[in-house]
Amino acid sequence: MTATPICLVTALPAEARSVNDRYSLIRDNKVSHLPLYKKGNMTLIVSGVGKNAAYDATCWLAEMLGPARASWINLGIAGHPTRAVGDAVLASEILDGDDKGRWQATIPFEPPCATDRLTTLSGPDTDYRRPTLCDMEAAGFYAAALQYAPPDRIFCLKVISDNLRQPAAGINAKMVSRLIADRLTILDRLLAQLDIH
Repeated sequence: MTATPICLVTALPAEARSVNDRYSLIRDNKVSHLPLYKKGNMTLIVSGVGKNAAYDATCWLAEMLGPARASWINLGIAGHPTRAVGDAVLASEILDGDDKGRWQATIPFEPPCATDRLTTLSGPDTDYRRPTLCDMEAAGFYAAALQYAPPDRIFCLKVISDNLRQPAAGINAKMVSRLIADRLTILDRLLAQLDIH
């Protein structure tokens, strides 16, 4: 595992569960307002749903850590009209569907999985008309993380949870945990790349 501090931000406890198990992260009970898990150089915070929650949790974690040169990863689920459920995708561009903010991601190495544009919406995308990944947190996370780290240390790694054939209505916590668990090898590869660069 990389020696660089790693800050993971998930929206849901179900997204965090598999990560905590894999890396043996332990709940920090001194923090009461948001679930926070730590071990060694890795810290994971569960922000809650929505871009404002992701923004606030990311800023809070960065302020708590101080000036450490951390790498930031928003890990979670996303929908897409055609990509297969279970595919892992790294965001190449993050778009805010509300205020039209836009950030070009910087990936300074060969990506460990497919890449695609990601749109953050204020609610679930039920019509699947946008030709991008869709989530509810990445824009808030990315805008916050840019205040504390350069773009080449900020990543949004998403696992496809729903598409036109398998809509979001079928998502549950057990499914989310399994989807994330099945793609943690991609997170491993991303962390290995961060250690090199």
